Amino acid sequence: YVVIVFLRYMMLAIEHRMNNDERCFGELFYSVCDELPDITWLEAFRILMATFMAIGSEKLHLTEDELESMINDFMSALPLALKNKITKLV
Repeated sequence: YVVIVFLRYMMLAIEHRMNNDERCFGELFYSVCDELPDITWLEAFRILMATFMAIGSEKLHLTEDELESMINDFMSALPLALKNKITKLV
């Protein structure tokens, strides 16, 4: 019953969006979305880590060694599959 309720809700949400949402005017929504550049998962991870390091050094006044230690601890705490994917890409 739960699956049927969720499916019904999704169909109603799609119908509502198609009738009421201004973003659904033909190809306009997809044309605007295509203008946004896609970044890879690794690029997003690098941006997050760079932001973490910048905040750590500015706000928390951590040294470069302390930040490296925190990143190494973080990387060692990741699941093995994720850690392998990151190290292969780097």
